[in-house]
This record gives sequence, structure tokens and C-alpha cells, in this order.
Amino acid sequence: PVITPNKDLPFLPCYCSNMRRILTSNLRERNVRASRRYQSNVAVQLDYYMSPQFGGLAAAVVNGLYDDLDVTFLPTCPVGLEQARVREYQSQNATSTCVGSVEQNIFIPTLHADPSLKVKAVAAMFNQSPLCIASIAELKEGMTIGAHEDTVDLLERIFPRSTVIASPRATKITDLTEGKLDGIQAYTTTEVPTLRRQLGSDPMVVPLEGLNGTKLGYSQTIFASEESLQDDRRAVVSAFLEATFKGWEIVINDPEEGIKMVREAQKALGLDDESNDHWFDSAEYQVEMLRECNGFVQGTSKDGKLGVINPERWNEASNWLLENPNTVKDFGLDPSLW
Repeated sequence: PVITPNKDLPFLPCYCSNMRRILTSNLRERNVRASRRYQSNVAVQLDYYMSPQFGGLAAAVVNGLYDDLDVTFLPTCPVGLEQARVREYQSQNATSTCVGSVEQNIFIPTLHADPSLKVKAVAAMFNQSPLCIASIAELKEGMTIGAHEDTVDLLERIFPRSTVIASPRATKITDLTEGKLDGIQAYTTTEVPTLRRQLGSDPMVVPLEGLNGTKLGYSQTIFASEESLQDDRRAVVSAFLEATFKGWEIVINDPEEGIKMVREAQKALGLDDESNDHWFDSAEYQVEMLRECNGFVQGTSKDGKLGVINPERWNEASNWLLENPNTVKDFGLDPSLW
């Protein structure tokens, strides 16, 4: 297997290409043993198109870290339906291992409203949400904020004196700059750098985490069907997570090469962007975006291991999201797998 040229996995005491090959080969050997023993393919439902926010997965694809796990990426789905798509796939493919990604602020209310989805979070790629409201002028009471369909209720709660409407994510920046919206749901990793380039100056940004006590929890949470966390498939999910976060180590170590891997993964998987207006077409922008994402990923590190969810933080966010201080402990979480 090929690892990022001229770079090494982080946290290693020496920069040795042979050592990289040995470590990656060992990982693949463990993965193939898991795949052959458990005879379970892995279906992955991302909550967005392949982009720098999935840099670690892209690196795992390009460097062959998933090959022996028989990983299939499912078509991108409408916002908010990630858990339902995993449940649907699992129901139709009983022996498969099914995982997905979504924000905790979407995952928890959705699962609470429909426990039949039967999914549990196992890890997180971002330690907190980059969700924010971006605007050209300062937001004031009564202004209109455009949000994704699955985030309208959340923003209405945070901004009770503003008008929050569901708006197309593909045209959000155009709608803002043309004055159709006063503010838009955005991410500090994506739309904010784009607006800075389009406007020639920094837009107004209001991060949501911590705003008036807001607790959104983790972002890019990786979850699995409950069936996938039982019997032999539990080890398959663990092997998938190990490969994913090895991929993140690669792009954290070299973001420039990481962007090349994202582009290659887009071509290989057919999960390119939706021709929206919140991407800026330049390599420099993409590297900046990946660096921003890398910072959130590094925030999940515990004892040198990326992706770890702190159950206490998870529970605090779940309580806030459900407006219930007595939410069942570890609701929607398997705290012991990763």
C-alpha cells in the first residue's frame, strides 16, 4: 500500500518510509482477517458529498486502508435522512455492517423521535460543531435566517426573535449576497472562507456552540446500526474506525497531499459536490478548509487516539438538545467500542 509521499503518519518517533509501509501493512492484515472471518461488507452513508470534511476517509480510500474491509459508499442522501438510510440498508442487507456520519445535533433529536432507527454513535471526527450563522451585516432581531431543512427547529430555538426559513443549501451564499437572506446557516470550515474570498473581507460570523448556553456536542459523528455492534460485526466496525482515523493522521500530517487524495477519492467514488455556490475553486481554499477540519479532528484525541467521544460531554449536549436534564445516560451512544 502507498502512504502519502515524503510524509509519515504523525505521532511516530522517526520519519521512515519503510516503517510507514510496515504499519499500514499490519493494519490491512488485521482488516483482512476481520473481513474474512466475519464475512461482512461495510456500507457507509455520509451526510454530505466527498469533500475535505471527509479528508480522513478519502485518505483511507486512496491508500487502500479500506480495501480488505469491502467498503461501499452509499449515494449522498437528503439532509436529515442519514440514520433512516442506514436503517433501510441494514433491513435490506441483514448480514452487512452499516455505518454513517451526521452531527450530534441532528442525530440525537432524530433518534429520540424515532427509536426504531436503532443506531448508536461510536466515534466522532470533529470534537465540536463548526456550525455558525454568517452574514454581511450584523444580525438584528426580526432578520431572516436561511437554514437547512433539518436545522430549522434548532435555529428557531437559538434565535427566537428572528425568522428562520428552510432554504436550498446549493444557493445559500448567492441568496445572502443578493439580499434574499440576512443570514445563513454556515460552517466555519466551508462557507466562511468562501465568503471571505467573495466579499474581499471577513463576513460577520456568530458561532453557535456556547451561544446562550447552546450545546451542540460533536460533529461528524460516526454511528452504526445496532446489529453492526453485535456478534462478530463489532470487530468490523472497530477495524473501519481504525482505518478511518489512520487516514486522518495522514491528512493532518500533510494537508496539501490530503487535498489531492480528496480529489482522487471524489473521482473514484463519484461523490463529487452538488454544483453549489459555497465552494471556492482554488487549491489554496481547499487546503485552508482541510486545515480547519484537521483542527476539529485533533480535538477528539485522547491518549494519542483520534475520534474518542467523551460520554460526559455527549450527555450534556444530549440533555440540551432534548431540553431534558434527565435524558437517559449515554442515549444513542456506545461508549465502549472506541
